[in-house]
Amino acid sequence: MTPAAYERLQIRIPLTVAAAAAWVAVVTLSDQRRLVAFCSSDVWPALSLDQLALAMTFYSPARLAGEWMLMVAAMMTPMLAGAVGHVRARSLPRRRMRSMALFMIGYCAIWAACGIPIVLAVLALQLMQSSSIVTIALAGSLVLVWQFSPGKQICLNHCHDQPPLAAYGIRADLAALGYGVAQGIWCCGACWALMLVPLATQGGHLPAMAVTSAFLIAERLDKPRRPTWEVRWPSTAARLLWFRLVRFRPVRFRLGLWRRSESAGVKAT
Repeated sequence: MTPAAYERLQIRIPLTVAAAAAWVAVVTLSDQRRLVAFCSSDVWPALSLDQLALAMTFYSPARLAGEWMLMVAAMMTPMLAGAVGHVRARSLPRRRMRSMALFMIGYCAIWAACGIPIVLAVLALQLMQSSSIVTIALAGSLVLVWQFSPGKQICLNHCHDQPPLAAYGIRADLAALGYGVAQGIWCCGACWALMLVPLATQGGHLPAMAVTSAFLIAERLDKPRRPTWEVRWPSTAARLLWFRLVRFRPVRFRLGLWRRSESAGVKAT
């Protein structure tokens, strides 16, 4: 294993463990029907302003925020390998844990604040329409408009930013914290619309959450490009998948030809 590969593992393994733990917590709480705010299909169909006010008396804002951040941790943590690796590489060994912690604090703070308008948008869609199909259609239309817009590409481009970071003193702390805030802002800008999909899906929140997370991870593999109106989809991930499929097919084909020619040679002799 090369030193660069070892350094990447130092980032990817903890992030993978954190994401897996968040997914286990989401699934467990969903099975116990405790994720009432976001995952329970019993709350959404008959939601009204009076019921919303009543629900807020039983479910504190702290609990709602905790459930939201649990969802963010499960979906967004796998996409932070590049940014966290940049903080680790640009920090002195004695400051690495501190700098990475400050980065995560800034990143999570932005997502915590971003959750308020996202959840309110889903509530507004649900209150305007009693039908879940109409709600999903409205959310899907909003997702498509933002997905194809130049603004989405601008946010995706900045998600790949790796600015210089100070190495000493309070400047290093502020740089790591500011980098986390900046990454949180651009990540929220790139992902907010797609986050509406699992929140607006009734009876299939967890599958929708998993599909959305996979799409966001695949989308992040694309390189930055010029912002414009276009049909935007994870082309890099699709090419990698196609390459792997095509790569192994000729091997099996050649192996079959070799076996047939070998058997024919044996019979000839």
